[in-house]
Amino acid sequence: RKMMRSRQVVALSVRLSTHARPRALASSSGGRPSLTLEQAITSGHLILTELQAPACLSVLESARGGDKLVKWQQANTVLIQATLRALPQVGFPANAAGLQGYNEAFAENARSDQLEARAALQGLNEQKWRILLKHGFECEPAQPLALTAARALAIDIVDAMQDPELLKQMATSRTGLAARLSDAEHQHMISRAIVCVQAEVMEKHGFKGDAGYAQAHVCLMEHAHDAVVTASVAAATTGLYARAGIDLSAAFKQVGS
Repeated sequence: RKMMRSRQVVALSVRLSTHARPRALASSSGGRPSLTLEQAITSGHLILTELQAPACLSVLESARGGDKLVKWQQANTVLIQATLRALPQVGFPANAAGLQGYNEAFAENARSDQLEARAALQGLNEQKWRILLKHGFECEPAQPLALTAARALAIDIVDAMQDPELLKQMATSRTGLAARLSDAEHQHMISRAIVCVQAEVMEKHGFKGDAGYAQAHVCLMEHAHDAVVTASVAAATTGLYARAGIDLSAAFKQVGS
């Protein structure tokens, strides 16, 4: 089951000492859970504490001998598990629904009009990925990309994922010998193909090797507020998995179950 979950994470992949009172506030938009700024900052520090635990660092380092897919998979698995452990302390359930609700509420705070609030939350995210990159990929984060450069990278990734040959490969991924693969093996095969396409594009933008692959993703995450950077890549990725017969929303629900 652990192997199944870790493989599902890849698909979702192809992103203070004060403690707030554990409660999730209902926002004005349909009762969706939300966080106060204090809770968002507190949760970030709770997750950082989890990530710095020897057990987490050991898991990250154990994947260093793998390829970029294995290491990226492990980094995201560790981050998701650390986040799930922190969620109950800020009023969210430790499951897929809680994780999605928390991520949306945290992102809402990160778009705050308050410059100090945005800087604090951005700093927490940077610290999370600094730990993950250091212990998982033996590298530091790359220099931030300007929005124009991030958009150019995202557009090239989308174009590459819409290549007719790749689309055909996805659509026929359940035929021939591949028909004998289990669902987990099939999803892993699709994830590997997508990672290879993304890595090829990233190298053309100066992000070399396994470390560059991770650094490029982190650079794109820094522009998560921009629809060109995030929504377009997400849509293209979801579309590829769908062509291969994989429902990412169903996979997401199983991650935190």
